[in-house]
Amino acid sequence: MASFEDVMPSAADVKAAFGDRGVGDTDRVVAVLVSGRAVERSTWSDEVEVSETDFDRLLDEDAPTPDVNDFNGAKFRALDPRSRGAKVRRCTECLYRPENGRCLRCNGTGKLQVGSDDWVNCSGCIEGIALPCSVCNGTRRAVLVKIAFGEDVVRRFAHIFLPELPFPLREPLTLFFKNRTSVPDVLSIDLRDDFAAADAYRGRRSRAEVKGHRADAALALARNYVDRIHRLPRMAAVEAGAFAWPMVVGAFAGDADPSVVVVRDELGSVCRFG
Repeated sequence: MASFEDVMPSAADVKAAFGDRGVGDTDRVVAVLVSGRAVERSTWSDEVEVSETDFDRLLDEDAPTPDVNDFNGAKFRALDPRSRGAKVRRCTECLYRPENGRCLRCNGTGKLQVGSDDWVNCSGCIEGIALPCSVCNGTRRAVLVKIAFGEDVVRRFAHIFLPELPFPLREPLTLFFKNRTSVPDVLSIDLRDDFAAADAYRGRRSRAEVKGHRADAALALARNYVDRIHRLPRMAAVEAGAFAWPMVVGAFAGDADPSVVVVRDELGSVCRFG
């Protein structure tokens, strides 16, 4: 489909959909579809000791830029800005390690007794010499810092906003749009645009329209929906798209109230509801 009008049911389509009863008053309307992705960022912090090497590495690390296309998510750590000036001090994890490195678990023997006669190698040392401290790597020097840990998860969202329509038509139309496998690109709109139609009387702005098709409150509701997602406290990035899907709502000849909707699907097939 090359244009917006290609998705719009033609006059012949509408006449065929209404059949022998004939077509009465009709109106062109649009449904507004919103879909997108957002990065939900969870963070927590902890105060830990790190080696001098790890501290230097943390000084060069920053939280990653949130990526709405990274469906694997991202885990990261970042130094709290208040810890950038932290000073080196004696590693507290080494306070319980003797200067000569003798393993306190096995008292330097390298063996631990199991039962009355069996002995096994001590897992905390190598032949009686304790393994290097896991914090300072044996330097006995460490830096106490506050680190923020985080995780990014990509969340998808989508919603359908219908114009003012008779209640019996709303449910089948909602199901119709939910079952669409794709949305034609030619229906894309920018929710930041001004869609108010010009009123001939004193130049006033009236109801919202998209390319001459009535949208009613659907546009305002779509804007509010996207704005709420942006304002969620844990959303670090949001990418949203909006589409205006045209259709014809009308009444049978001789009827006062509209009761039928005619719409094309993404393959160009004409569908009738009502």
